[in-house]
Amino acid sequence: MDDKRPTADAAVADDSIQVVRWDAPSWASRGLEVEGGWLHSYEARVVPLEGDEGAERPCPVRLECTDLAYAEGGQTVLRRFGPRVFIGDTTQLSLPEARRLVAALEEVVQRAEGGGR
Repeated sequence: MDDKRPTADAAVADDSIQVVRWDAPSWASRGLEVEGGWLHSYEARVVPLEGDEGAERPCPVRLECTDLAYAEGGQTVLRRFGPRVFIGDTTQLSLPEARRLVAALEEVVQRAEGGGR
């Protein structure tokens, strides 16, 4: 095998580049190309919450993960970040955190409805 490195003006052979892309997660309904990768998402629903002065404000609940390629320590790293649960524009949770939040919400709702002690 030839051990020479190409010079700046040398042509790059077609077989020297490999493109890697993960399959979209089975739960994803949308994909969006982002800088350095791909964003996969699923929007469950928009929950209308009561805002200031009784006005409703939409609160989307969605699931996202991002596939990125970046340089680290002289190597190209391919990594999938997520999935994460997003609530509105301010809160993001890991799946275990989302499960704990759902359990806590169910507990307080049951208590308020008289079903818990």
